[in-house]
Amino acid sequence: MSQPKITLTWDDQSLTTTPGQTLEQLCPATDAGAPPVVAAMVNNLLRDLRYPVFCDSHIRWLSATTPLGSRIVQHSLALLLSAAVESLFPDRRLVIEHSLRNGRFCRLQARENDRPLTTDDIIALEREMRRLAEADLPITKNRVSKSDAIGFCRASGDIPKAAVLDKLPTDQVTLYSIGGHTRHLFSKTVPSTGYLRDFRLCPFEDGFILVDMHNLSTMLDGNSQLAYPRTLNATLNNYSNWINMQGVNYCSDLNHQVETGDFSSLVVMAEARQERAIQQIGDRICQSFPTVRLVLIAGPSSSGKTSFCNRLAIELRNQGLRPITLSMDNYFRNNEDTPLLPDGQPDFEGVAAVDTELFNRHLRLMLAGEAVEMPVFDFKTGRRSERTIPVQLGEKHILLIEGIHGLNEALTSEIPAANKLKIYISCMTALNLDNLTPISTSDNREIRRLVRDVRSRNISAEKTLLSWQRVRAGEEANIFPYQDSADCYFNTSLIYEFSLLAPLITPYLQSIPADSPAYAEARRLLRLTECFIPADAKAVPTYSLLQEFLGGSIFEL
Repeated sequence: MSQPKITLTWDDQSLTTTPGQTLEQLCPATDAGAPPVVAAMVNNLLRDLRYPVFCDSHIRWLSATTPLGSRIVQHSLALLLSAAVESLFPDRRLVIEHSLRNGRFCRLQARENDRPLTTDDIIALEREMRRLAEADLPITKNRVSKSDAIGFCRASGDIPKAAVLDKLPTDQVTLYSIGGHTRHLFSKTVPSTGYLRDFRLCPFEDGFILVDMHNLSTMLDGNSQLAYPRTLNATLNNYSNWINMQGVNYCSDLNHQVETGDFSSLVVMAEARQERAIQQIGDRICQSFPTVRLVLIAGPSSSGKTSFCNRLAIELRNQGLRPITLSMDNYFRNNEDTPLLPDGQPDFEGVAAVDTELFNRHLRLMLAGEAVEMPVFDFKTGRRSERTIPVQLGEKHILLIEGIHGLNEALTSEIPAANKLKIYISCMTALNLDNLTPISTSDNREIRRLVRDVRSRNISAEKTLLSWQRVRAGEEANIFPYQDSADCYFNTSLIYEFSLLAPLITPYLQSIPADSPAYAEARRLLRLTECFIPADAKAVPTYSLLQEFLGGSIFEL
């Protein structure tokens, strides 16, 4: 009897081979210096490289720089780091606290009388990780019953992980091992440590940043240190300290608040903390007035810029100023005048899409007390309409302008620095699934956007998922490079929000068909949303920033 054959296709290639070979065996060689292939989509399903192929299949290889591939590398590096910590510092607990733009901020928690972590310790830790990587040790995976996995996590002291696994709608769980070091991860991994050679541990504050060098998007400074704004990290640390004080560091802690009926108290405390932060920014603006007459508010998608701008305006009115909010969108060039991207498509995300010359001229006139006729952009026609809005600043007026380019000096280059204050806002998430798995800020914002698009914009979850990477690319080009130029930072994250957002979007993610290009991303987000117990939104005030996404905002009236 002849050996059966299967046909595999990818890109413009076709391969006829015997069934049962793994993706790692079938993977085409990559060019020298190119990022490695770390996974693949097989008939639109995400598979790790250990997966054996037994039938005709279409394959899309995923490198370490693709969104899904990058996450696999990051989780694999977390396992590698965890193994190195167990080898060198068995009495300390590794906590990967939050994601950063270029990596993940980590600490080694010590006992009360242990010495602090030193730079030499971090160097030794990186050296041990590299030793494990150079050895190209297999990263084995084992499917076990959920009850066995929960028992293992409890025996290992990982109580938050055990509590999360207990809520998941699954009967089996995958554990991954490097040598004798075993952990559960909310992700697939690469098949061996040899795939994990391009990383760095960068000392930072009282910990270090684990950097995936394949996806380094911010340049290193002149001393080859990671360039990252310390003020922004301080904002995240401040938030982390607060949630630690509330005892809600992990998803399981939040679920416990819901189960015990203490969720409403958590909502009230979170809102009070955010209200105080807005007051502090308002105080700073009022102290700088009238020298500062222009406040620029910028942040990535679904950060809550609109609600923040409205909340800040109310605070400034409460302190005696008369804020005027302007939309930067009204200064867009007509579509036919918008610069083009290399692929010939209009670059609506770049600062050149804004008529900065007219914008600066109007700002100068307004700050001088003169009246201007502000244009009104019609998004249906892609052109400025004939209607204009008259604007003139009086003695107590101050301008609030929100938009993605607010921190870019090219937007307001003709306005003296003394006359403007820049605010960077983002949903800086500090909640973790477990010690190795922070919930990324981008995932938090993506879920916010999914909820809002489905609820109020008549945009399907599938369409939002398919456009998200384009949104992220625009943020990388137009927002994040300027975040360290802000005068103030504001965190719009609310510790309780996943208990409300996750159940709202879960059915829409579940409805995305298996043949959709968005299917893999939908399944990834489902693994996150299914970790949370639904809560009642009745305690959320109508002025909350979260209501911009839930749909009950007083600012929508």
